[in-house]
Amino acid sequence: MSLQYRRIFKSQTTGVETIKELLQTMFVAELVKPGDEIWIVSPWISNVVLIDNRSGNFDALNPEWGRREIRLADVLTTLMSFGSKVNVVTRNESSNDSFRTRITELAVENDLQDVLSICIHDQLHTKGILLTRCLLMGSMNLTYNGMTINDEWIEFSLDPIDLSRTRLEFTRYGGSR
Repeated sequence: MSLQYRRIFKSQTTGVETIKELLQTMFVAELVKPGDEIWIVSPWISNVVLIDNRSGNFDALNPEWGRREIRLADVLTTLMSFGSKVNVVTRNESSNDSFRTRITELAVENDLQDVLSICIHDQLHTKGILLTRCLLMGSMNLTYNGMTINDEWIEFSLDPIDLSRTRLEFTRYGGSR
């Protein structure tokens, strides 16, 4: 029997480390074998910590990172430099400005604007992270509060059919090649 789905119910007291470790594992796997396109869909988004490299365990992924906590914009920039198209779908909220500005600045600094798409969808309530080989969806925004404070329901999927269907749905937001 193969495990294709996992549901996680997170609160302030349970599941926080599970979510952090799952996100780290998802993005490390993507960095090891990048795909053509990823989607980050979150009405509220911030430059959250995704990979803890303070021990140097992930130096091989990007030696320029150094020994520190690696944030979403850094990971996405590295993926873009590896050739992945990054689609970010979010709302036009002032709380999202800092992340949108940071990822755009990094894309310009590294001449990666052609592989970054930021789509604004003001009715957005969907939340999902679709990487090449996995999907995380549920109630969690990609923010500190979503990952750490709020009670959230999250489903992780490895099912190729689920990933394909979600990719088709996310493409409706625009931004795909």
